[in-house]
Amino acid sequence: MKRAILLIAIFIALVSACSMPFNTNQDETRGTDSQSDQPSETQSEKRCGDGVCDGPENTQNCPQDCTSAAIPSSKAEDLQEDKTMDAGDAPASDQGNPEAGYRYVSFSGTVSTSLNTAAMGDFTGTAFEYGGEYRVELWFPIEGGEAVQQRNSIALTEFRDLYYGDTSCTPCEWALDDNAFEPVSFTMEASLNLNAVMEDDQTADELVYQLAELPQAVITGVVQCPCPGSAPDDFSDPAAYLQTLGWFMQKLANPIHLNVLEINSVESFAISPMGFVNIPKETLSYTIVPDLKTP
Repeated sequence: MKRAILLIAIFIALVSACSMPFNTNQDETRGTDSQSDQPSETQSEKRCGDGVCDGPENTQNCPQDCTSAAIPSSKAEDLQEDKTMDAGDAPASDQGNPEAGYRYVSFSGTVSTSLNTAAMGDFTGTAFEYGGEYRVELWFPIEGGEAVQQRNSIALTEFRDLYYGDTSCTPCEWALDDNAFEPVSFTMEASLNLNAVMEDDQTADELVYQLAELPQAVITGVVQCPCPGSAPDDFSDPAAYLQTLGWFMQKLANPIHLNVLEINSVESFAISPMGFVNIPKETLSYTIVPDLKTP
């Protein structure tokens, strides 16, 4: 934050310097030329707008003076070379400027669901438990606020079938289609509030996020049960993502610190009376990146 204040102060000083003469005593500065009613076309008044590009003036802070039409050709060529300089050749002081870029937050982990067997009662039939891996990537403006870009996905990694009751047609064999294990994207509502909370006697930024809507994807496959005369049958299951993303349906707030790796965990969060979701380990990182294409 101190660096940000310093950069702003330097910028204001440069703008002020370019908007007024460097020396208010123009007679003392220009000598005998002070008696002229109008300066000549090539005479510098040491200010932006006098038609001469000199002093600290350049194409960035005084474009009306520092153009190829207003300055000698040799200097215009130098300025053009500076303007087209590759980003990798920029002065070290300009590289990694924390006021340019985006705040990038990512977190990922594994998730598994488990049934609440105590609540199953006299249920008879088949129920499923799932395992998955998720990743959330969020880009925020440097000043914080709502996410301007995101890239989130979850992929099914495990499918467990559990049988309740005594029936002659169990256990069945559930064979999922290959695309059931492909990553599925989802959208978050996310904001980053700078210096919004206190943690460990210091201010921390606050990440607030919530699932915007459930993905509409379902997992599909073929089931074969040992019932007399039964044949393989197609099936679809819409509950996999409803359960594995159940933790993100609530509004979550997490204090985070820049350039600090954090490890979180969730144990047995009830997503319904019939089941729980568990996140044994979640890794969260928070950095400044130069653009929306990184990392």
